[in-house]
Amino acid sequence: MRAVVQHGTGGPEVLVVEDRPEPARNPGEVLVRTEAIGVPFYETQLRSGLIPAGPPSVFGHEAAGIVLDADDPNLRGKRVVTMSYTGGAYAEVVAASQYALVPGGLSPELAVAAAVPASVALALIKTADVKAGETVLVEAASGAIGGFLARLAEQRGARVVTTAGNTEADIDHRDPDWRQQVPEGIDVVFESIGGPRAAELTAKLAPHARILAYGMLSGEFPVFPVAGLIARGITLIGFGGPDAYGKRVAADRAEALGLVADGTLPPVIDRTYPLADVAAAHARVESREGVGKVVLIP
Repeated sequence: MRAVVQHGTGGPEVLVVEDRPEPARNPGEVLVRTEAIGVPFYETQLRSGLIPAGPPSVFGHEAAGIVLDADDPNLRGKRVVTMSYTGGAYAEVVAASQYALVPGGLSPELAVAAAVPASVALALIKTADVKAGETVLVEAASGAIGGFLARLAEQRGARVVTTAGNTEADIDHRDPDWRQQVPEGIDVVFESIGGPRAAELTAKLAPHARILAYGMLSGEFPVFPVAGLIARGITLIGFGGPDAYGKRVAADRAEALGLVADGTLPPVIDRTYPLADVAAAHARVESREGVGKVVLIP
């Protein structure tokens, strides 16, 4: 099979398409012939070495396709979307233990564009307990997760303030002083940019606000001095690791896919690339010029 292998850490050029044997399926896993592969931003950080991780023999984590083999023979021939923490998704065939059935009528491209980011966004919204009338700040709203967050918050009746690295959002976060443009009285912050200047948002928050820290697009974790949080009664919630992504997000995946399938939460695809153009796909994601999900087609 054709697969993308990471040779060291660095720029997109370290990802090379090679011929590899098809993976063996372990008990509890599904073996899937991929039809569409997601390219999330965090994978560019893994590839570059910014996030420490041993490079997998085959790169990638998110894919949708048709089940070739499974413990349950009734799954064979069904379309699923998979999440593999050990890599292997940038390939024509992937084995994964975490998967969800794709609702009828939903294409593999739309399924992979939505499955992980929409379920992450739904889990974040539930964790924050966003209420009607609250003011919510969504950072990086042009990204896949941020876009779903903004729409889910609006559907709950919240006022949403967005940032992005373009002029489509309320605030252009390419300006290093963008936090000064945030209006006062923010009830919920979905913090995905990070960095030491994240603390500047504290002055913009309403008493008893909630901060959901789930990303570090800047390459650094957000810094919030505890003294400033205590004085305002602000709650800081870290959202990550196996508990968040292995349990809460997985538990919300079927609901998220249902919202996508019925049109309540339509996904946005930025661009699709053939598997051979994986370097161009990663460069596109790193440019932060697009809106929505970049997808590879094997």
